Order: sequence, then structure tokens, then C-alpha cells
Amino acid sequence: MKFKTFKGLMAASMTAVLVTGAAYADGLRIAYTGYSTDQPFWVGVGDAAAAKAGEMNVEFIDLTATQADAAAQKDAVDRAINMGVDGIIIGSVDNRAFGASLDMAARKGIPVVAVDTGIEHDHVASLVQTDNLAAAGVAGDYIVSQVSEGSVLILGGSAGHQTGNARRDGVKNAAEAAGLDVIFVICDWAEACGYDTTINRLQSNPDIKAIFAASDPMALAAVSAAKELGKLDDVVIVGFDGNPGNLESIAASEQSADIKQDNASMGAMSVANLVGLIKGQEVAAFTPIDGILITAENVNDYR
Repeated sequence: MKFKTFKGLMAASMTAVLVTGAAYADGLRIAYTGYSTDQPFWVGVGDAAAAKAGEMNVEFIDLTATQADAAAQKDAVDRAINMGVDGIIIGSVDNRAFGASLDMAARKGIPVVAVDTGIEHDHVASLVQTDNLAAAGVAGDYIVSQVSEGSVLILGGSAGHQTGNARRDGVKNAAEAAGLDVIFVICDWAEACGYDTTINRLQSNPDIKAIFAASDPMALAAVSAAKELGKLDDVVIVGFDGNPGNLESIAASEQSADIKQDNASMGAMSVANLVGLIKGQEVAAFTPIDGILITAENVNDYR
């Protein structure tokens, strides 16, 4: 089986694949390690992946840690390889952390699928992911529609993280094209950083008119901080994930908008693609999942 680099995957023509549960027999074992189990988005990915595996008569081994820990996740991948599983799905904490592990998976012929975040390694044959750049561009366009001047504060993910960078760039491109200033702060996806950064920046810079958080926990942290300062009505706050708490915040007229990821489709398609690879079928190098803009106008359709 020939594998391509992630950069090559994104550039390659996307080949359609139809994978159905009825075609597969019992006996396959796949391992899954998501970002963590303390975030609703990732619980949804894992639950959908497990359900799809069940439909396809595939044993599903969930090795996801309770909290985001890159070293623990690499150990989980190594454990899965040593267990002799037939394939592995990774929702990476640090997409640069798996070099030696993926080298070993390649030597043993164990295919790997990335979900949510691309992993730059020749052996990762498929990525299932929200089209983060396009979805964040929608978030940026929404901000521009609400704010005519001033600055946009972006609460970002980890340095060099492919998903976080795409979300940053989608909003940044739209905001700057409209003449808004952009302030970017790396927050490592952490709620505490989102809260502290919002408090500090809103106090020191009255020109901030909008905040984009690259994840929903940080968006709720920004809502709490703005509320504490009495500035909630003065700033547009947009998150990314579509977590239930954020949708409730929108319904309560606190958070302004959110980009909802279809985490159920992401989990299910990652399993479908992995089983296809195990069976030697042609599988899409990149399976994009659309994001959905949630505002007060449509939030009740998704709660």
C-alpha cells in the first residue's frame, strides 16, 4: 500500500469511496485515540466512531486519555501497535509527535487515519476533517458583518497546530480584508488562557470589538470574562465546535455565534475510511466535513 505525505494528500485529487458495513466480516480490531475525553466535541467524535465500528462488526479499542497529553497519546499509539491492531485513528494533541510511532506502524503494515487534525507523515493515508479554513472564513465574514471598525482578538490553539492555524487564518483573512486589526494570542486551547487573555486585553484595549476563539471552551471563557467586566454587550464573541454549552450561551444572547463541527460524521467517516484502507480499497485522501454557522436565528434547530 502506498502512502503519501499530508501535504501530498491535500494536493491530491480526492477519490470518492463508498464504504458500507454489510461488506465486512468479524475479526478486525481498530484502535482510536482522540484529543481527550474532557471536551464534549471529542466525546462526540469517539461515540460516533465506536457506533460506526459496531455497525461494521469491527472491534473498537478506545485509548483516549481523560485530558490532553501528547506524550500519553504517543504511548497509546505505541500500545496499539504492540497489540497488533489492524488500524489506528488519531485525533492528535500534537500532530508533530508521532514520527517514530508511525514509522513503526508503517513497518508493521498498520494503516493510520487522522481525524480533525492533519499529521505530517508518509504513513497517514487519510484525513477526515472539518474544512477549517473555509469554516473559519465563514466566522470571519460573520464578524465583519457585525463590526465595522476596531480590532479582532483571536484566541488561538497551539503553536504550529494545523487545525488551529487554519482557524486563525480563516478569521484573520476576512477581518484584515475588511480593514480590521487582528490581535492573535496563542492559548494552547486552554480555557484559563482564554479567560485571562480576554480580561487583560479588554481592559487594556478598548478598540477590541470582536473575539474569535478557536475552540468552544475558550469562547465560553471569553464570555465569562466579558460579562465580569460588564462588556458583554460591547463585543462580538464567536466560537468553534458547536458544543451544547455554547449553543445555550447563544440562545441566552451571550455568545454571538459559533461554527458547529459535525463531529458525528467525522467519527463515523474516520472508521469507514480506516476499514477501507485495511481492506485494500481506494479511500479518499481528504474527506472534508462542512462547518455550520450558528447564530440566534438558527440555534434552536441545533439545541
